[in-house]
Amino acid sequence: MEVKDFQEKIVECVKAWEKKRKVTPDEKAIFIHLVEEVGELAQQYVNREERKDKYNEKELENAIGDILMQLVRLAYSRGLDIENLVSEIIEEESALLK
Repeated sequence: MEVKDFQEKIVECVKAWEKKRKVTPDEKAIFIHLVEEVGELAQQYVNREERKDKYNEKELENAIGDILMQLVRLAYSRGLDIENLVSEIIEEESALLK
């Protein structure tokens, strides 16, 4: 699957979720949701190291997926293309490695 197709698939999924729940989030709401998901990921890392009985690998995996979805959602809300963004960063990083 191409990155652009992946981005469109995520956006379609999120739009369906928002429509079902009658939610029209703004950029601020999307960003807050992203931060919440990062917090869930951080919690699982803490659990893995400090509270092993509370660690849940599936929750860690879900948090990573949710973060990716929220990043794509945020990019879409700003009219940004993920493929272009990542390609530019790869080019910049590659130039630094030469």
